[in-house]
Amino acid sequence: MKYKHLLFDADNTLFDFTQGEIETFKKLGKIYDFEVSTFIMSEYHRINKACWKAYEEGTLSQDRLRVLRFENFIKYFDLKIDPIDMEENFTRILSSQTHLIKNTHQVLSLLKNKGYSLQMITNGLVEAQYGRLKSTRLEPYFSNIFISGEMGCQKPDVEYFEKVLNSIKAKESECLVIGDRLESDILGAMNSNIDSVWLNLKNDNLPSIYKPTYIIKELDNLIDL
Repeated sequence: MKYKHLLFDADNTLFDFTQGEIETFKKLGKIYDFEVSTFIMSEYHRINKACWKAYEEGTLSQDRLRVLRFENFIKYFDLKIDPIDMEENFTRILSSQTHLIKNTHQVLSLLKNKGYSLQMITNGLVEAQYGRLKSTRLEPYFSNIFISGEMGCQKPDVEYFEKVLNSIKAKESECLVIGDRLESDILGAMNSNIDSVWLNLKNDNLPSIYKPTYIIKELDNLIDL
């Protein structure tokens, strides 16, 4: 690859967030005495997705997002749970999850040994991201960890990518964004004139408004670019 700096998203790019979230909800179900079904998870995903969309659009703060998704979830299912307590337990449990996308360690090790500068760019929660970086032993691969909650802006904002590039003293042409989310990773890269890789693990259709430079279906396909 012609790039110097590889900017990796975290959730469902490196961390298997989907599996980690399921395991987290199973533990929440035991704490709060509710059954974790496919329907429960699908409705939580719907509620959570709407909150994160508002956050990425700049209409909802991350602090409010953290609790609002559980307020809405609890109200929808008429549960007798304190949403703040549920959020705190969710974040605590998620922070210890160790599920990774297939071949994550091998890919990061190979790229680092080839001399690429690896950066993490994520909108995730500060505690959850640092917790999983430690529990999965991924942190040593990265020169910097850029978490939106610590930066005052988030993907896909151009400001977020400007801050990242200024921090690592890099030009747009030297960077490559790798991520699974079109709405934040790929759109943010497009708006910032940075090349991108869409990790399409689910073989989804690509809406015409998004223009990733590359598309891969497995993380280790990155090695072949």
